[in-house]
Amino acid sequence: MAAHTYKCPNCGGSMVFDPDRQRFVCEYCLSAFTRTELDTLPPDPSQNCEEALLYTCPSYGAELAMGETKAADFCYYCHNPIVLSGRLSGDRTPSLVVPFQFSRDEAKERFLSWIGKKKYIPADFFSQSQLEKLSGVYFPYWICDCIMEASLNGTARNIRVWRSGDTEYTETRVYSIRRQGQAVFTELTRNALQRAQVRMLEGILPFNLKKAEPFHSGYLSGFQAEVQDMERVNFEADVRKEAEEHTKKLLMDTVSGHTGFSADSFYTSQQKADWHYVLLPVWILTYRKKEELYYFAMNGQTGEICGRLPLDYRKLTLTCTGIFAAVTALITLLGGLLL
Repeated sequence: MAAHTYKCPNCGGSMVFDPDRQRFVCEYCLSAFTRTELDTLPPDPSQNCEEALLYTCPSYGAELAMGETKAADFCYYCHNPIVLSGRLSGDRTPSLVVPFQFSRDEAKERFLSWIGKKKYIPADFFSQSQLEKLSGVYFPYWICDCIMEASLNGTARNIRVWRSGDTEYTETRVYSIRRQGQAVFTELTRNALQRAQVRMLEGILPFNLKKAEPFHSGYLSGFQAEVQDMERVNFEADVRKEAEEHTKKLLMDTVSGHTGFSADSFYTSQQKADWHYVLLPVWILTYRKKEELYYFAMNGQTGEICGRLPLDYRKLTLTCTGIFAAVTALITLLGGLLL
């Protein structure tokens, strides 16, 4: 994955991707460029030949790619410093990326608004020093678009029951049903990380992949990117099974107007499968308490939020004590009135 450090042609300062403006902005003179303009800038021979650096957290094992060379950074899982372990190879280059759509400052505001509605969260979870650890991270996914051809054979029955005098009659009509069709599936998605922490992402799905862009290393500038550790071969059988099950259901749903239906045979073949390695944007804030990991995750495209939040037992105890005292006082008052 080539991740260049782009220099501003006006002042020579480094440029980062600005989600609010959807432009590449110089941090010094504030010049802004579109992706097309960025591609037409003359290359800097001292900077533009570097590969993206791969960092590994020695405490937690997370691998992170940096969009520009940094002397130091931190792991957003455990907040420990991360160290250089190698470089990314070309076969790990994504084909698509969904760029961040809003800035870190806006993500902080949304976080504070959301956390303000939670009553029993420790104050240090949203302290200023904690907010400084809010990280924009691109997470890797495998996306599959496929076409399935299928045929379904089955038996349908229509049963009619009626009475005439003291006699009950039953009529059963049997039909041979055949269905054939083609099913097109898009955006069958699998997370390309096997670590358990990726469960934090389930609550912020889906992403609008129709707005994905062809991968450009400039989008990583100013952000972190997780490195995939699972290849598409790990998901091919599972994705095909999912597509087959959906295709069968679609064909069976076309059978109607009968008392009952049973499938005798079902055949399917995959006519086409296009796979894409995609980076998706997430704002992450994590909080470690002993061995427990708590997190806040926000979809960097839609703003959808989820979290596994710590509980301040002191706040909860004070609230419960106050409720207990109020209920006790009410019972005592009612008891006095009844005497």
